[in-house]
This record gives sequence, structure tokens and C-alpha cells, in this order.
Amino acid sequence: MQVASYLMPSSVLLRPSCHDKWDLIKQLCEAVSVSYNCSPELSASIREAVFAREESSSTGMDGGIAVPHAVVDGLASLMVGMAVNPEGVDFDSIDGSMSTVIVLILVPSSQRFGHLRLMAEVARRLSDLGFQQHISAAKSEQQVVDLWT
Repeated sequence: MQVASYLMPSSVLLRPSCHDKWDLIKQLCEAVSVSYNCSPELSASIREAVFAREESSSTGMDGGIAVPHAVVDGLASLMVGMAVNPEGVDFDSIDGSMSTVIVLILVPSSQRFGHLRLMAEVARRLSDLGFQQHISAAKSEQQVVDLWT
């Protein structure tokens, strides 16, 4: 399972302006909803599910990575969005670092555990500082997608 199979340029936010993690999560949910042509009702369900998951426990990881994710009723397939914010966003990460690469993973309720391999790929690839630097230096959304192939 590869991130590039689900990530589209239109669901990538390069250097987004945001107030906090909640603002960024909202922007990511909107970008993914538009990219995948979600109905307004499904878009609202996506946002609610991701907010509820983040409220239950932070998805900030070590090394400047955050992986907000949620299981969402009504999704036909996995959906992925990504934000690259070199200034960092506080996701209450385990190591206290600001998150500069944020990957949103949305999972259909029928595939409740199908995203674990995808999350493992995200963690493995982003633990490589060289890869993270290439992502942070990307000049276009398409370049971000291409780096995952």
C-alpha cells in the first residue's frame, strides 16, 4: 500500500497559513473533500471524525511528523491529504517538536484496520530525514506526490 496511490496534488497544502492544528486539520479536510468530490454531508462527517479523533489523543509523532487520521462512515476508499509547513504546527507531539509534515489519512469504516500498512509507510518514509527535507523543499504539490512514488 503506497501513499502515492491515494495522494493527489489537489489534496496537498504547501506552506499553508494556519492559526493552530485545528485550523490546519480543517483546511486539510476541506482539501481532501474537494479532491475526492465528497458531498457536503460527507465533508462534514470527515471533519467531525478527524476532530473527534484528535480530541481523544494527539496524533503528533516524533521528529516533526503528525498523522491525523479517522475512520469515516460513507467513504468508498482510503483518502490521503498532506500539509507541508516548514514553520511547524504544534500537534502536542510526543517529543515536543513542532510538526512540519502532516499526513491526513481517512479510512472507510469497512476497512477499519486497512490503513495500518499505510500509516507504517508514512512513519517509515518520514523517519528518513533526507526524505523529510525533500518534502519540505518541494516547490509544487505535484513534486510532493512524486516524492512518494
